[in-house]
Amino acid sequence: MVESQNIQKIEPYQRLAAYYDQLMDYIDYDIWVADIELLVKPFSPGSNWLDISCGTGSMAIRLARNGRKMTAVDLSQPMIKLSMEKAKKADVQIDFQVGDMVSYSADQLYDVIINLHDGLNYLLNVTDIQSFMDHTYNLLSPGGILLFDVVTPLLCQTHFRGYREIFNDEQGGYERYTSYDPASRLARSVFTLNTHDADTVEVETHIQKAYEQADIESFCQDSKYEWWQIIDDETLKTGCPESERYLVMLRKIV
Repeated sequence: MVESQNIQKIEPYQRLAAYYDQLMDYIDYDIWVADIELLVKPFSPGSNWLDISCGTGSMAIRLARNGRKMTAVDLSQPMIKLSMEKAKKADVQIDFQVGDMVSYSADQLYDVIINLHDGLNYLLNVTDIQSFMDHTYNLLSPGGILLFDVVTPLLCQTHFRGYREIFNDEQGGYERYTSYDPASRLARSVFTLNTHDADTVEVETHIQKAYEQADIESFCQDSKYEWWQIIDDETLKTGCPESERYLVMLRKIV
């Protein structure tokens, strides 16, 4: 069907931002927030937090309700626009900004930085990951914590090999097809979005890379962080080869 239509390639989350909460409706954000608060509690962090690669602000809004002073950053302007609308409805104050997680800088330091919802999996090479680690380290106060999640090859092979989804609404909806190549460990999600012109569709392509535990250990060891821990996000115990998703917590000691 698509082959007979005009295809316009657009930037990731240019149109899909409007459907992001629909795509993520399987996530219990309240549990995620409770887990994060539990993991950082032993370190008694301050209240100045940064959510980098914040999506539509679901985590930032909940953390703001918990009394955190939140800054939230995303590369996508449409995502930030939706985040601001959601925060206004929730009656919370959050400093939303458009920015790149790899190179974001600020004139203040943060006590905790979070990067969730597969943000790091969008970084496809070691250079970008090293830049991300360096920039977050420089943005943290002494004793500050970086916490991010990573999708593993096991999750991709289990859930995203030949995954297809169709969703329709008054905006036209989308069709999603996700493929996973175990050799390169790249997951490619192609979203075909209908437009008001029946002869035209818009296509967003999202590419993510799955990382093994050994990769994550290498990233941590090569970083400036003095302490880190790799955790299974389901059990909150030490990560293992059977983990589908890791939570990685690093601490800037000095």
